[in-house]
Amino acid sequence: MWVFWRRATGRSEIVAANGVVASSQPLATQAGLEILSNGGNAVDAAIATAAVLDIVEPFSTGCGGDAFVLIHLPGKKKPLSVNGSGRAGTMTTLDELLEKDWKHMPVRGGPPVTVPGAMHLWGYIIEKYGALELRDVLSPAIKYAREGFPVSPIISEVWSLVIQVLGNEAARKIFSISGRSPEAGEMMFNKDLAKVFETVAAEGISAFYGSAISEAIVKTVQDHGGFLTLDDLAKHKTVETNAISTSYRGVEVYEHPPNGQGFAALAMLNLMESFDFGKYSPLDAERYHTMIEAKKLAYADLYQHNADPDFYDVPLDDLLSKRYAKKRAERIIPEQAMEAPSSGIAIGPDTIYLAAADGDGMAVSFINSLYMGFGSGLVVPGYGIKLQNRGNLFLLDPKHPNCYAPGKLPFHTIIPGALYRDNNLFGVFGIMGGAHQAQAHAQFVSNVIDHQMGPQEALDHPRFNHNQEMNTVALENGIPPGIQNELRSRGHKLVHETMSGFGGGQAIFRLRDAWIAGSDFRKDGQAAGF
Repeated sequence: MWVFWRRATGRSEIVAANGVVASSQPLATQAGLEILSNGGNAVDAAIATAAVLDIVEPFSTGCGGDAFVLIHLPGKKKPLSVNGSGRAGTMTTLDELLEKDWKHMPVRGGPPVTVPGAMHLWGYIIEKYGALELRDVLSPAIKYAREGFPVSPIISEVWSLVIQVLGNEAARKIFSISGRSPEAGEMMFNKDLAKVFETVAAEGISAFYGSAISEAIVKTVQDHGGFLTLDDLAKHKTVETNAISTSYRGVEVYEHPPNGQGFAALAMLNLMESFDFGKYSPLDAERYHTMIEAKKLAYADLYQHNADPDFYDVPLDDLLSKRYAKKRAERIIPEQAMEAPSSGIAIGPDTIYLAAADGDGMAVSFINSLYMGFGSGLVVPGYGIKLQNRGNLFLLDPKHPNCYAPGKLPFHTIIPGALYRDNNLFGVFGIMGGAHQAQAHAQFVSNVIDHQMGPQEALDHPRFNHNQEMNTVALENGIPPGIQNELRSRGHKLVHETMSGFGGGQAIFRLRDAWIAGSDFRKDGQAAGF
């Protein structure tokens, strides 16, 4: 039996029967609860929360980014999986970029901007699975955009770290105050985006992808060297896919399929399952060592094989097979950290996470992102839309599955998660944080399954963050010095990393006739219900 009341930080878990929302910002959580109390379901609440986060946590997310979602419908044995990511522009080819002697995709500006898929997904799941109209769901965000919101201390601090990337006058006009970032308690607005939301609420999502709004998006991107066309936006679609899963000690763990990195979390869990984690304490050097080594092996496969499945046949059956995991696990040596490994299978032919659940048993695992802080750094003049820089993750190696191509989906770091036990929903969860996400998912699941932690304690528990390229490990505050010394003695290269490197998550679990939820202390997170 899971002991859901133990907690490390003193934060209380919320237990409620009629509805719960967990997000990284209290104003957004409260907006989701407002929608639930007004007759909306978990899908409506999730989109209302995401739209408010577009306003109140602007560097992390927005309708100009991408989104993925897992939706549990009452009585179902697995979640629905919906992909709201956008494709690369069609104005250029890989050969043309190589002819320009490009070595990698730029980080900011127009070139890394891909079609923004979030707004389309918002409208798609509201129409298909929601209980309210889009205009009702967007109303809290419109209010905050038009009337303003007070900046919190944590958001003010992060804002100050990313303000220098604002790349055009429209961005600086909305997201700076005379060139500086806002201080805690100052009011900020995005009245231009309020007008966009009002237009979409009145006319539908086609107003975003086939009108003056799309024309302005394309002009902004092209004026800054990017490759999007009006046709790219007009052709965009939200796609329902098949969620992928693995069994971890009897609990089925679901993730979104490629182009997302969710299979790396599943592969990591498969490797961890080869070891008896029951004999480790939650804070045990052997446990951390084994998880770090499993992460290295899983991410070697991730970086070799994650790509748009329309362009590359990702070998998921092999990557997620227990036989393959058992063979790969033989590489994990208790006394010695391995160097960065290669994949065992040859190549074949900044973010927000939120969760919502309602009184009828529907639950939503939702993630929305601009990728890096403020994405491309570009904002569409007159419309207040921040544009993502997800295309930065394309490679320019023609032999790699994730190489750039017009109309191709890029590698995606954002992943929602879900747990099922005995064919019933156990809970939904997610942890934002770029490349950290898949390894954080596996750590969270181990906390829950191996150590019977509730959602709040499982989120609170100190994490590691391994950098695959540098083969370094950051250990979060709370991991005792003795463990750090033991890991160093095994050859792990430890580095100091601030709290921001460990993401932030939310989780909502079933607890008999109610929901129990936690929200990450690393953010402004709040879980609330009624």
